[in-house]
Amino acid sequence: MAKTNAKVVEALVGVDQSANLDRDPVSLKDGAYQQAKAGDRIRSVAKYVMANAVGFPETVADEVKEQLNEGYRLRFNENNPPVQYAVVDGNYLLIDGSNPDLANAREKISVGVDYACVAFTQQQFGKLKNENPALYAIIKSWRDRVSTYCSNRLGDLKRQAKAILNEGKKRERSATADFAKRIEDTFSDLATKCKTASARGDETANEAKFREARVAFMVKWNAV
Repeated sequence: MAKTNAKVVEALVGVDQSANLDRDPVSLKDGAYQQAKAGDRIRSVAKYVMANAVGFPETVADEVKEQLNEGYRLRFNENNPPVQYAVVDGNYLLIDGSNPDLANAREKISVGVDYACVAFTQQQFGKLKNENPALYAIIKSWRDRVSTYCSNRLGDLKRQAKAILNEGKKRERSATADFAKRIEDTFSDLATKCKTASARGDETANEAKFREARVAFMVKWNAV
């Protein structure tokens, strides 16, 4: 439909077709329209990435993933702007208006996506755990949230790309025997994630413990 008719349609059906997707819906119908429009946009982005990143979505080259994550971080930053902390006796106190005196603190620090995810190398970040535990905890929280956000958005993009690849294909039921492969694939995926989380400093990602648990499960699963 031509843009010139957008206002006519809005008057007839109560949906603003020129609306920015960042605003909240004003009705269920408007919400449905925004959802459909967002879906079309994601599809367009997925097709662009597929055309410019060889092998996507089955394989994602490091340089492709980094560029995508840069974009995801930009959006995360828009939704989660930097916050300020007052540094008092080695403690980092959030300046949120609850204590007006903190705004006048001699030492302050602004922490956001860029500071937490770009300013420190992995080695520098690791050293903070012993050199400045309080700051380490704050930065780790930001890094974990950003990492989860980026991972989820990449997952959304991959699913859309796979949906595009499967268009027109008849879905067939997998054989029951495929469940064994699903178990193996799941453990392989978890092993990769455990390694990544461990390198990021996640103390709960114990690779040795995971390997032992994996072996124990497979022994029980393969028992006759």
